[in-house]
Amino acid sequence: MWSRNEGEELGDQEMSGATSRFLRRDRTGRRGRFCSGLAVFVCLIAILQAFGCATTTPAPDEVDQVVQAAAIRDVGIDHLAKGHTAMAIRKLQHASKLDPTDPITSLSLGESYRRKGLLDRAEQHLLHSLELNPDSTDLSHQETVLSLCALYIQLKRFAAARVQCQKLVDDPTYSSPWRALTNRGWAEFKQGELAAARGSFGQAIDFHPRYSPAHLNLGILERHERHPLPAIRHFESALEGKRLAPDGVAEANYRMAEIYVSLGNRGKAIEHFSVALERSPYGQWGSQSKSYLELLR
Repeated sequence: MWSRNEGEELGDQEMSGATSRFLRRDRTGRRGRFCSGLAVFVCLIAILQAFGCATTTPAPDEVDQVVQAAAIRDVGIDHLAKGHTAMAIRKLQHASKLDPTDPITSLSLGESYRRKGLLDRAEQHLLHSLELNPDSTDLSHQETVLSLCALYIQLKRFAAARVQCQKLVDDPTYSSPWRALTNRGWAEFKQGELAAARGSFGQAIDFHPRYSPAHLNLGILERHERHPLPAIRHFESALEGKRLAPDGVAEANYRMAEIYVSLGNRGKAIEHFSVALERSPYGQWGSQSKSYLELLR
């Protein structure tokens, strides 16, 4: 996961993990799960016809190529879930050459390029995935929209990010609106629309009271508005929700420690800086915590 500046990719941090879980759990899209043995023809043809993707029986070698592409794609997705982004891209590129019509391959490539910081390529593949699968009620389509929202936040194209998030907020078939609301709120925050951002984070928490990214973002907003105690409460709630990656845990502790420094509570500050350093020793928040600790001890 790439590091974020001033909390910029917070919603994305959860989104990426959720997207990885989706890709590992539901690799159906138009191609379905990998089928082996004699069931290949029956399984694949039935799925393709059910989704309107085949009007005639494909040739055996075409089926073999699709099945091979799906298998290679799944290996790439597993690499992505483990954080092996370069290996993921290599496998997914191969899968895309074998089957350029699979929207989940394009989604996975887009997410891989986004994590690698190759943002133009990421946008190209994510938009292509939406073209391949225009059904807005399909889970892979919705995950692609959320990934595109995170990409636009990373690119600081906050207005575009809000448009993508709003599509999911307005979609009654989208089962995780708190994720889109959290990302929308962060885009609003970065545009200086603090009341709107507070409303989005609050809505996300109404849907999912223990949703860590929304609490972390709201803590950042409270601190920005010089409300230290509410900020601490939201940072604590973010940690209690146990939905943050190690770098997110480090950030929540770092931000709490900074508040305790401003309040003159040296002991609490050292405690939280120490946790931040332990959870992310080589990341942004661990490095800054180490500098603080050298001054406080």
